[in-house]
Amino acid sequence: MFSLTEVACLSDGWAPFSTLKPWWDVFTDYLVLAMLAISIIAGTLLISTDQVVCLPVGRTSMAASGSPAPRPALGPLVGPEPEASPVGTRRKLPAAHSGHPTNLDYQQYLYIGQVCYHQALPWHSKYSPYLALLHALLLMVCNNFWFIYPKTSSRIELFLSILRKCFHSPWTTKALSETACQPSEGKLGRMKPCSAQISQVGAGSQAEQASSFPSATILDRKDREQAKALFEKIRTFRAHTEAASLLYWVYVGQTVFKVAKLLAVLGYTSSSAGTIAFRHMCRPGLEDLAGHATFSCTHSLAYILQKLLLSYLALVLLSGLVGVYTLYWLLRRPLREYSFGRASEESSFRSVPNVCNDLAFLLHMADQYDPLCSKRIAIFLSTISESQLLEIGQEHRRDYEELRRQVGRDALGPAGAEALCPSGSAPGCQ
Repeated sequence: MFSLTEVACLSDGWAPFSTLKPWWDVFTDYLVLAMLAISIIAGTLLISTDQVVCLPVGRTSMAASGSPAPRPALGPLVGPEPEASPVGTRRKLPAAHSGHPTNLDYQQYLYIGQVCYHQALPWHSKYSPYLALLHALLLMVCNNFWFIYPKTSSRIELFLSILRKCFHSPWTTKALSETACQPSEGKLGRMKPCSAQISQVGAGSQAEQASSFPSATILDRKDREQAKALFEKIRTFRAHTEAASLLYWVYVGQTVFKVAKLLAVLGYTSSSAGTIAFRHMCRPGLEDLAGHATFSCTHSLAYILQKLLLSYLALVLLSGLVGVYTLYWLLRRPLREYSFGRASEESSFRSVPNVCNDLAFLLHMADQYDPLCSKRIAIFLSTISESQLLEIGQEHRRDYEELRRQVGRDALGPAGAEALCPSGSAPGCQ
């Protein structure tokens, strides 16, 4: 068998997908770990200490027919045959010969115990821990099937990588900071840079006029290129995921299968729980070998197996209730449609389009983990945000060219400045 620490490590493989695991999936994973622990404990007990002890019931078959009882087949009796004592006299017998004589030795008891273990004990007493372990492993795989299936796992991994880039992108930080500088009213157009607002408050000095330069200097060229690439990647991913609803139907299918499986396990396990008992009657058909037809057997692990099985049934019932709630959540809401209306109201971007199919379902699942996920992606789905990024790039290039001309004029001196500024040029060139 394997240890509980190795079983606990099975859940670490789903850590990268925690963003798309709502609370019911996380709770089900913990229930599965508890089921695995119970099944491992019960299986270890069966392997190490499980045994059946049997004693014959009634007289031997030959004594019942009137013939004298034979000696045991595997060894002679120790000591003389017991003699009849007169009525009213009391005879003190040795401790080794006290009790009901069975004419069986130790090897015959072992053999009868093994035969009755396989014939008299119900199969649920012998194999229920191994079935519980199998069901728990199958439930763990079923609960995370859409993370394993190649056609769905590839889309999920791409979505998570895009989401991480949206959180770490400098353009996201800039967009949120610019949104925070916006007043509560007048969010109808492109976002206005904070530096421009500052320059409008205190115009007059040269330092304040210098602060009116566009805020594009916050983002360098590398950050702008990364933001452009992320815009293009999200556009391609959106077109790919909105064309199908594979993720939605796979998740619905695995939830339906999980609930049906839990109900089936709950049904047949609860009906078989009553067959686990401490005493069993065994008729192995060994009259010729043992001289007895019926044996009374005791199962040493019956009590603890019954308690562990009841605990396992309670966990299965709780998992089934969680699965029923998951089905209710999947069916009561249109999860193949997602609207950014609330996210648009809280930001300066009003032109965030609605999405559908797999992308909408992924955003719904991410909202169960953290509602900020959809707000970060909304920044890169907005056409105003993309146009603002392009405008900042153009302003940065114009400022760079202006600064380059000013540096050139300062290096050439007044004569060079007059040569660079022909007659009729703009006043700013003087």
